[in-house]
Amino acid sequence: MSSETAIIAAEAEFIACPHCRAQLTFCRSRNPFIDACGFESYHLHCHACGTPLGGVIDPADDALLVSPLAA
Repeated sequence: MSSETAIIAAEAEFIACPHCRAQLTFCRSRNPFIDACGFESYHLHCHACGTPLGGVIDPADDALLVSPLAA
């Protein structure tokens, strides 16, 4: 395993899809997208149910807050 792969694996966290509860692996970007409100923003897809997900990093505790996106 390369040192870059080891760093990414160490930084990975597990989240649950809010639609089907499948476990998803999430890694924060080193160059995140900052949305119009100033939040670090992410777009994901659940590998199990295919639901598109949107998320922001909560600045209070650095937790990813995820919700389904409208299709």
